[in-house]
Amino acid sequence: MAAITAVTAILIILFPSLKTEATAPKSQAEPGAAFSPEIAESTRARFYCEDTDENHLLPTTKIPKESSLSPNDVPVAGIVSHHILAHSQIDGWFAELAAHRPEISTFLVLSPSHWNLSTGFFSVTFGSWIVSSGANGGGAQQLVDTDFKLESRLKEALNAKIDDTAFASEHGVSALAPYIMKYFPNAKIAAVIYSGEPPVNQPLAEELYNAVRACTDPANPENDGVFLLISSDFSHHQTPKVTRTRDDRSRLFLEAPSKEPWILAVCDNRPAMYTLQKLLPESIRTTILCNTNSYELSSEGADDITSYFFCFFSK
Repeated sequence: MAAITAVTAILIILFPSLKTEATAPKSQAEPGAAFSPEIAESTRARFYCEDTDENHLLPTTKIPKESSLSPNDVPVAGIVSHHILAHSQIDGWFAELAAHRPEISTFLVLSPSHWNLSTGFFSVTFGSWIVSSGANGGGAQQLVDTDFKLESRLKEALNAKIDDTAFASEHGVSALAPYIMKYFPNAKIAAVIYSGEPPVNQPLAEELYNAVRACTDPANPENDGVFLLISSDFSHHQTPKVTRTRDDRSRLFLEAPSKEPWILAVCDNRPAMYTLQKLLPESIRTTILCNTNSYELSSEGADDITSYFFCFFSK
Protein backbone atom coordinates (compact mmCIF):
# COMPACT_ATOMS: atom_id res chain seq x y z
CA MET A 1 0.00 0.00 0.00
CA ALA A 2 2.60 2.53 1.11
CA ALA A 3 4.95 1.21 -1.57
CA ILE A 4 2.36 1.88 -4.29
CA THR A 5 1.96 5.48 -3.13
CA ALA A 6 5.72 5.94 -2.90
CA VAL A 7 6.23 4.66 -6.46
CA THR A 8 3.57 7.03 -7.75
CA ALA A 9 5.22 9.94 -5.97
CA ILE A 10 8.63 9.04 -7.41
CA LEU A 11 7.24 8.85 -10.94
CA ILE A 12 5.69 12.28 -10.60
CA ILE A 13 8.90 13.78 -9.25
CA LEU A 14 11.01 12.20 -12.00
CA PHE A 15 8.70 13.42 -14.76
CA PRO A 16 7.42 16.81 -13.57
CA SER A 17 7.25 18.25 -17.06
CA LEU A 18 4.46 15.93 -18.22
CA LYS A 19 1.41 18.07 -18.99
CA THR A 20 -2.10 17.62 -20.31
CA GLU A 21 -2.68 21.18 -21.39
CA ALA A 22 -5.39 20.11 -23.84
CA THR A 23 -7.60 19.01 -20.97
CA ALA A 24 -7.32 22.31 -19.09
CA PRO A 25 -10.38 24.58 -19.28
CA LYS A 26 -9.36 27.44 -21.53
CA SER A 27 -11.09 29.94 -19.26
CA GLN A 28 -8.97 29.08 -16.22
CA ALA A 29 -5.97 31.06 -17.41
CA GLU A 30 -8.04 34.23 -17.40
CA PRO A 31 -8.85 34.39 -13.66
CA GLY A 32 -5.24 33.53 -12.87
CA ALA A 33 -4.06 36.60 -14.76
CA ALA A 34 -5.84 38.78 -12.21
CA PHE A 35 -3.59 37.48 -9.46
CA SER A 36 0.14 37.84 -8.85
CA PRO A 37 2.58 36.34 -11.37
CA GLU A 38 3.38 33.63 -8.81
CA ILE A 39 -0.27 32.61 -8.55
CA ALA A 40 -0.70 32.81 -12.33
CA GLU A 41 2.24 30.42 -12.70
CA SER A 42 0.77 28.05 -10.11
CA THR A 43 -2.51 27.80 -12.05
CA ARG A 44 -0.58 25.89 -14.74
CA ALA A 45 0.54 23.15 -12.33
CA ARG A 46 -0.95 19.69 -12.91
CA PHE A 47 -0.94 16.88 -10.35
CA TYR A 48 -1.44 13.25 -11.36
CA CYS A 49 -3.82 11.15 -9.28
CA GLU A 50 -3.63 7.41 -8.67
CA ASP A 51 -5.90 5.16 -10.70
CA THR A 52 -9.00 4.46 -8.61
CA ASP A 53 -10.63 2.04 -11.06
CA GLU A 54 -11.43 -0.91 -8.80
CA ASN A 55 -10.50 -3.30 -11.61
CA HIS A 56 -6.91 -2.13 -11.19
CA LEU A 57 -6.77 -1.98 -7.40
CA LEU A 58 -5.86 -4.57 -4.81
CA PRO A 59 -8.95 -6.59 -3.81
CA THR A 60 -9.72 -6.03 -0.14
CA THR A 61 -11.80 -7.72 2.52
CA LYS A 62 -15.36 -6.43 2.73
CA ILE A 63 -15.79 -4.46 5.97
CA PRO A 64 -19.35 -3.88 7.24
CA LYS A 65 -20.45 -0.32 7.86
CA GLU A 66 -20.70 0.67 11.49
CA SER A 67 -23.41 3.28 10.97
CA SER A 68 -24.88 5.69 8.41
CA LEU A 69 -26.07 9.27 8.30
CA SER A 70 -29.66 9.84 9.36
CA PRO A 71 -32.06 11.26 6.76
CA ASN A 72 -32.07 14.72 8.35
CA ASP A 73 -28.32 14.96 8.97
CA VAL A 74 -26.49 17.81 7.25
CA PRO A 75 -22.76 16.99 7.37
CA VAL A 76 -20.55 20.07 7.52
CA ALA A 77 -17.19 18.32 7.97
CA GLY A 78 -15.74 14.86 7.69
CA ILE A 79 -12.64 12.68 7.95
CA VAL A 80 -11.53 10.30 5.22
CA SER A 81 -8.39 8.23 4.62
CA HIS A 82 -5.84 9.08 1.94
CA HIS A 83 -4.64 5.47 1.49
CA ILE A 84 -6.01 3.95 -1.71
CA LEU A 85 -5.92 0.53 -0.05
CA ALA A 86 -9.16 1.70 1.62
CA HIS A 87 -10.70 2.52 -1.78
CA SER A 88 -14.05 0.87 -1.01
CA GLN A 89 -14.44 2.86 2.20
CA ILE A 90 -13.35 6.12 0.53
CA ASP A 91 -15.87 5.56 -2.25
CA GLY A 92 -18.64 4.75 0.23
CA TRP A 93 -17.86 7.88 2.26
CA PHE A 94 -18.16 10.13 -0.79
CA ALA A 95 -21.30 8.35 -2.00
CA GLU A 96 -23.01 8.96 1.33
CA LEU A 97 -21.92 12.59 1.40
CA ALA A 98 -23.25 13.14 -2.12
CA ALA A 99 -26.64 11.75 -1.08
CA HIS A 100 -26.88 14.34 1.74
CA ARG A 101 -24.95 17.34 0.38
CA PRO A 102 -25.12 17.29 -3.44
CA GLU A 103 -24.76 21.08 -3.56
CA ILE A 104 -21.17 21.17 -2.26
CA SER A 105 -19.14 23.43 -4.54
CA THR A 106 -15.73 23.43 -2.81
CA PHE A 107 -13.87 20.96 -0.63
CA LEU A 108 -11.58 22.72 1.83
CA VAL A 109 -9.00 19.95 2.21
CA LEU A 110 -6.70 19.86 5.24
CA SER A 111 -3.90 17.38 4.69
CA PRO A 112 -0.60 16.47 6.28
CA SER A 113 2.42 17.22 4.11
CA HIS A 114 4.15 13.92 3.36
CA TRP A 115 7.74 13.39 2.17
CA ASN A 116 8.94 16.58 3.96
CA LEU A 117 8.72 18.54 0.71
CA SER A 118 6.90 21.64 1.96
CA THR A 119 9.02 24.77 2.06
CA GLY A 120 6.81 26.67 4.52
CA PHE A 121 4.72 26.03 7.61
CA PHE A 122 1.65 26.02 5.37
CA SER A 123 1.64 25.23 1.64
CA VAL A 124 -1.04 25.95 -0.97
CA THR A 125 -1.41 25.58 -4.72
CA PHE A 126 -3.56 27.03 -7.48
CA GLY A 127 -3.01 24.04 -9.76
CA SER A 128 -5.35 21.25 -10.84
CA TRP A 129 -5.57 17.49 -10.27
CA ILE A 130 -5.62 15.20 -13.31
CA VAL A 131 -8.22 12.45 -12.96
CA SER A 132 -8.68 9.55 -15.35
CA SER A 133 -12.30 8.59 -16.01
CA GLY A 134 -11.36 4.87 -15.99
CA ALA A 135 -12.40 2.11 -18.34
CA ASN A 136 -16.06 3.15 -18.58
CA GLY A 137 -15.08 6.64 -19.65
CA GLY A 138 -12.48 5.48 -22.13
CA GLY A 139 -9.62 6.69 -19.95
CA ALA A 140 -10.26 10.36 -20.76
CA GLN A 141 -8.58 12.84 -18.45
CA GLN A 142 -10.44 15.53 -16.56
CA LEU A 143 -9.35 18.22 -14.12
CA VAL A 144 -10.43 19.02 -10.59
CA ASP A 145 -9.56 22.69 -10.29
CA THR A 146 -8.62 24.91 -7.38
CA ASP A 147 -11.15 27.38 -6.01
CA PHE A 148 -9.04 30.50 -6.61
CA LYS A 149 -10.97 32.79 -4.30
CA LEU A 150 -11.02 30.46 -1.32
CA GLU A 151 -7.40 29.41 -1.84
CA SER A 152 -6.38 33.06 -1.94
CA ARG A 153 -8.15 33.70 1.36
CA LEU A 154 -6.37 30.73 2.93
CA LYS A 155 -3.01 31.82 1.52
CA GLU A 156 -3.40 35.30 2.97
CA ALA A 157 -4.73 34.17 6.36
CA LEU A 158 -1.93 31.62 6.83
CA ASN A 159 0.84 33.54 5.07
CA ALA A 160 1.22 30.27 3.17
CA LYS A 161 3.77 29.41 0.51
CA ILE A 162 2.70 28.52 -3.02
CA ASP A 163 4.37 25.13 -3.17
CA ASP A 164 3.46 23.21 -6.32
CA THR A 165 6.40 20.82 -5.95
CA ALA A 166 5.09 19.60 -2.60
CA PHE A 167 1.63 18.99 -4.06
CA ALA A 168 3.04 17.01 -7.01
CA SER A 169 3.58 14.02 -4.72
CA GLU A 170 0.98 14.76 -2.04
CA HIS A 171 -1.38 11.80 -1.89
CA GLY A 172 -3.20 13.45 1.02
CA VAL A 173 -5.00 15.49 -1.65
CA SER A 174 -4.50 13.60 -4.91
CA ALA A 175 -5.93 10.37 -3.49
CA LEU A 176 -9.24 12.13 -2.91
CA ALA A 177 -9.56 14.17 -6.11
CA PRO A 178 -10.88 11.23 -8.23
CA TYR A 179 -13.73 10.67 -5.78
CA ILE A 180 -14.54 14.37 -5.76
CA MET A 181 -14.73 14.24 -9.56
CA LYS A 182 -16.88 11.10 -9.47
CA TYR A 183 -19.49 12.32 -6.99
CA PHE A 184 -19.17 16.12 -7.28
CA PRO A 185 -18.11 16.68 -10.91
CA ASN A 186 -18.47 20.47 -10.69
CA ALA A 187 -16.78 20.92 -7.32
CA LYS A 188 -13.36 22.47 -6.73
CA ILE A 189 -10.64 22.05 -4.14
CA ALA A 190 -8.99 24.54 -1.78
CA ALA A 191 -6.14 22.62 -0.17
CA VAL A 192 -3.69 23.35 2.63
CA ILE A 193 -0.86 21.02 3.62
CA TYR A 194 1.38 21.22 6.70
CA SER A 195 3.26 19.06 9.18
CA GLY A 196 0.66 16.83 10.79
CA GLU A 197 2.73 14.57 13.02
CA PRO A 198 3.56 15.27 16.67
CA PRO A 199 4.99 17.27 18.24
CA VAL A 200 2.36 19.76 17.17
CA ASN A 201 3.21 23.45 16.97
CA GLN A 202 0.11 24.67 18.81
CA PRO A 203 0.37 28.32 17.75
CA LEU A 204 0.41 27.15 14.14
CA ALA A 205 -2.56 24.88 14.81
CA GLU A 206 -4.36 27.94 16.17
CA GLU A 207 -3.56 29.81 12.95
CA LEU A 208 -5.04 26.95 10.96
CA TYR A 209 -8.18 26.97 13.08
CA ASN A 210 -8.65 30.73 12.63
CA ALA A 211 -8.23 30.48 8.86
CA VAL A 212 -10.63 27.53 8.57
CA ARG A 213 -13.20 29.22 10.80
CA ALA A 214 -13.22 32.29 8.56
CA CYS A 215 -13.61 30.14 5.45
CA THR A 216 -16.43 27.97 6.82
CA ASP A 217 -18.44 30.49 8.86
CA PRO A 218 -22.02 30.09 7.56
CA ALA A 219 -22.73 33.75 8.28
CA ASN A 220 -20.49 34.69 5.36
CA PRO A 221 -22.24 34.10 1.98
CA GLU A 222 -18.82 33.54 0.37
CA ASN A 223 -18.65 30.26 2.30
CA ASP A 224 -21.83 28.78 0.83
CA GLY A 225 -21.15 25.31 -0.51
CA VAL A 226 -17.82 24.86 1.32
CA PHE A 227 -17.28 21.48 3.01
CA LEU A 228 -14.42 20.84 5.42
CA LEU A 229 -12.66 17.62 4.37
CA ILE A 230 -9.96 16.34 6.71
CA SER A 231 -7.56 13.94 5.03
CA SER A 232 -6.12 11.71 7.73
CA ASP A 233 -5.01 8.23 8.63
CA PHE A 234 -4.75 7.16 12.23
CA SER A 235 -2.48 4.70 14.04
CA HIS A 236 0.69 3.74 12.13
CA HIS A 237 3.30 0.96 12.22
CA GLN A 238 1.80 -1.14 15.03
CA THR A 239 0.40 -4.60 15.82
CA PRO A 240 -3.35 -5.38 15.93
CA LYS A 241 -3.44 -5.02 19.73
CA VAL A 242 -1.68 -1.65 19.85
CA THR A 243 -3.66 -0.41 16.85
CA ARG A 244 -6.94 -1.24 18.60
CA THR A 245 -5.83 0.52 21.80
CA ARG A 246 -4.87 3.62 19.85
CA ASP A 247 -8.10 3.59 17.84
CA ASP A 248 -10.12 3.35 21.04
CA ARG A 249 -8.42 6.56 22.20
CA SER A 250 -9.09 8.26 18.87
CA ARG A 251 -12.73 7.20 19.00
CA LEU A 252 -13.20 9.00 22.34
CA PHE A 253 -12.30 12.26 20.62
CA LEU A 254 -14.15 11.61 17.37
CA GLU A 255 -17.42 10.81 19.13
CA ALA A 256 -17.33 14.10 21.07
CA PRO A 257 -14.84 16.44 19.36
CA SER A 258 -16.03 19.58 21.13
CA LYS A 259 -15.70 17.98 24.57
CA GLU A 260 -12.77 15.54 24.49
CA PRO A 261 -9.15 16.73 24.05
CA TRP A 262 -7.90 16.66 20.47
CA ILE A 263 -4.62 15.12 21.59
CA LEU A 264 -6.45 11.81 22.06
CA ALA A 265 -6.58 11.39 18.28
CA VAL A 266 -3.62 9.22 17.29
CA CYS A 267 -3.26 10.25 13.66
CA ASP A 268 -1.06 11.94 11.07
CA ASN A 269 -3.12 15.14 11.01
CA ARG A 270 -3.10 16.52 14.55
CA PRO A 271 -3.57 20.22 13.59
CA ALA A 272 -6.84 19.30 11.90
CA MET A 273 -8.03 17.57 15.08
CA TYR A 274 -7.18 20.73 17.02
CA THR A 275 -9.20 22.70 14.46
CA LEU A 276 -12.15 20.34 14.77
CA GLN A 277 -12.25 20.62 18.54
CA LYS A 278 -12.37 24.41 18.45
CA LEU A 279 -14.58 24.71 15.39
CA LEU A 280 -17.42 22.27 16.05
CA PRO A 281 -20.22 23.20 18.46
CA GLU A 282 -21.34 20.91 21.27
CA SER A 283 -24.52 20.17 19.34
CA ILE A 284 -22.59 18.53 16.50
CA ARG A 285 -23.41 14.87 15.79
CA THR A 286 -20.73 12.36 14.89
CA THR A 287 -21.37 9.47 12.51
CA ILE A 288 -18.57 6.92 12.21
CA LEU A 289 -19.25 4.98 9.03
CA CYS A 290 -16.30 2.67 9.48
CA ASN A 291 -13.14 2.09 11.51
CA THR A 292 -10.79 -0.42 9.93
CA ASN A 293 -7.11 -0.90 9.18
CA SER A 294 -4.68 -2.11 6.54
CA TYR A 295 -4.32 -5.57 8.10
CA GLU A 296 -8.10 -6.16 8.16
CA LEU A 297 -8.36 -5.02 4.55
CA SER A 298 -5.39 -6.92 3.11
CA SER A 299 -4.39 -9.63 5.65
CA GLU A 300 -0.81 -8.39 5.20
CA GLY A 301 1.62 -6.46 7.39
CA ALA A 302 0.47 -7.55 10.85
CA ASP A 303 3.34 -5.62 12.45
CA ASP A 304 3.00 -2.50 10.29
CA ILE A 305 -0.68 -1.55 10.46
CA THR A 306 -2.26 1.76 9.44
CA SER A 307 -5.76 2.40 10.74
CA TYR A 308 -8.61 4.43 9.25
CA PHE A 309 -11.71 6.25 10.46
CA PHE A 310 -14.43 7.44 8.09
CA CYS A 311 -16.53 10.06 9.87
CA PHE A 312 -19.08 12.82 9.38
CA PHE A 313 -19.89 15.72 11.67
CA SER A 314 -23.44 16.96 11.16
CA LYS A 315 -25.66 19.73 12.40
